[in-house]
Amino acid sequence: MSSIVSFMADLDLNLLKTFVSIYETRSLTQTAAEMSITQPSVSHALSRLRRQLGDPLFTRSAGGMTPTQKAVELFSTFKASLNAIDLAIDGTRNFDPTTSNRTFRLCLSDLGEMAFLPALMERLLHDAPQIVLEVVPMQIDKVSEWLGHGAVDAAIASVPIGGAARSRVIDQEHYVCVLPDREGGNNEIMTLAEFAAMRHVVIDQSAGHHLAEAEIAALGIERNIALRLHHFSVLPLVLAGQNLAAIVPSRVARMFTEKAPLSIRELPFNVPPFDVSLYWNGTAPRSQALQWFHETIADSLN
Repeated sequence: MSSIVSFMADLDLNLLKTFVSIYETRSLTQTAAEMSITQPSVSHALSRLRRQLGDPLFTRSAGGMTPTQKAVELFSTFKASLNAIDLAIDGTRNFDPTTSNRTFRLCLSDLGEMAFLPALMERLLHDAPQIVLEVVPMQIDKVSEWLGHGAVDAAIASVPIGGAARSRVIDQEHYVCVLPDREGGNNEIMTLAEFAAMRHVVIDQSAGHHLAEAEIAALGIERNIALRLHHFSVLPLVLAGQNLAAIVPSRVARMFTEKAPLSIRELPFNVPPFDVSLYWNGTAPRSQALQWFHETIADSLN
């Protein structure tokens, strides 16, 4: 602990930023790119950190730069320190979205990208033409930690995110069945026999959409599954022209029908509607910039 206190007393923000970036990216090359410095500079900074803290901090492995136990223990402290400094600096600035070139990080699933990015980007390009939006792929078991550490500025999810995250409901959704045009007209309720007769594409529940699957299991419905996927984005191409069906949220189903000759049918059993919520760090005060970003997300999706 004394080495940590000594290091923090001689605070070098660039070293802190280098450490946090290596920890998050697991890559010296990516850290160099994110910090707009050379890779030898990153290596030199890491050497300084190792000397000052008396630990290797990271070791090379097949998965990249793997943190040591001490690095894992230090990460939360260093990340929190950087966030506190950023918030203090943000608090002294007036944020003007029309001129800012700030980067905001938003955590989304592939389904969220399809459903929300078009409207959000239209709003950002109009109101804040120099803002950069970085989308971080959803890992539902890590989102709470990312929000708490400031690794992401916000997340949109349809499943509850624990920890100290605050939230705001931005949409209410329900599931429908999407299938080729020839299988029936839009919005008609298909019979249970029709549903069971179709071959189905099933999305892995790790994508965060499990309500319909739970209801099907509870009813004891046996499905003839033709394909299992981990992502929704390829569904329009897979379903079009095939005798296949998939269960998706209604907003995405409507988007699919614009891309391919598909129809939307109401499910022949009840699945509870679900809230889609915007999440952010609930333990730290929001700067003007973050308040604007969160309001812009919510407003663009109404």
